[in-house]
Amino acid sequence: MIEHAPQTQLESSELAIAHWGKTPLNTPSEDRYRIYPWLRGAAEFDKHAGERVLEIGCGAGADLEQFVLGGAIASAVDITPAHVQLARERLKGRAQIYQAEGTALPFPDGSFDYVYSHGVLHHIEQPRKVVEEIYRVLRPGGRFNIMVYAWWSFHRIQLMLRLGAKWRLYVENSRDPVHIDFYSKRSLRGLFAPAALTIEKYELAQAPFLERWLGWFLVAKGTKPENAV
Repeated sequence: MIEHAPQTQLESSELAIAHWGKTPLNTPSEDRYRIYPWLRGAAEFDKHAGERVLEIGCGAGADLEQFVLGGAIASAVDITPAHVQLARERLKGRAQIYQAEGTALPFPDGSFDYVYSHGVLHHIEQPRKVVEEIYRVLRPGGRFNIMVYAWWSFHRIQLMLRLGAKWRLYVENSRDPVHIDFYSKRSLRGLFAPAALTIEKYELAQAPFLERWLGWFLVAKGTKPENAV
């Protein structure tokens, strides 16, 4: 099951640019990995030395920098000009960073060994186009790692109970509207078919021992299918 965002007059890309152009995400690295202590391991920052890594939706570049520090040959895209500027300032030429959408990546076929994206796919109204682009830019046997919001999570239920009909406005870092979908393991497997996925749940600070059932993020990992372009 995918719970889709209500229809809006603006496309998801326009909403994203407006939202994060006004309130860009720029959390210091030490705070980011303190808030998400599981993220370093789930993202595999230190496992891709010498590999060509692409991040889709790099924000201000915190995760991208970790791949660079781990020895990766890193590139990234983000749709928001403010994020691209912040990421370039952070990386200082150590990675190639472009303003582009995940539905139209500016890279040749087979350019990367590993594609990573944290908290981006659920903001795109045509996610299958992103999946097809991931498969296109991965080399044969290349791997991907995608993190999205879980449909069944304690955080989502808590927001709904506390805020009622306005709960969606409190998911992101400001009240500006943005497209948001929520995924189940089944819907993720359908979206990435025919790839086989391993999926884990993370992020339940109140009760970490329950995060595998009620966590806020679904982390899906897989390999480019043999019959993908």
